[in-house]
Amino acid sequence: MMGNKAYYANRQPVNSSLISRKNKLQIYCTSVRPAVTCGSELWTLTVGEERALAVFERKILRKIYGPVRENELWRIRRNDELEAITKGENIDRFIKCQRIQ
Repeated sequence: MMGNKAYYANRQPVNSSLISRKNKLQIYCTSVRPAVTCGSELWTLTVGEERALAVFERKILRKIYGPVRENELWRIRRNDELEAITKGENIDRFIKCQRIQ
């Protein structure tokens, strides 16, 4: 819930075509992700919660990176494409790194 609030508070710059993808990703990493993972060091994540966090993150990344034009048709980015773009730095890995720190 906190992640949705943080995302919708920053919805206008994320949806703007005037801001670069790099800056949009920086907005996500500095304001939305910390709101979602606040107190994550103490969480015991179930498989369902991990899946819900991954879905939330992919939803935002699809908004940031937008659709792909393929053979004169537009389509949304697949999960493996988003994984390649972020180079494996997903929210689950971020939470596990926070626990180690």
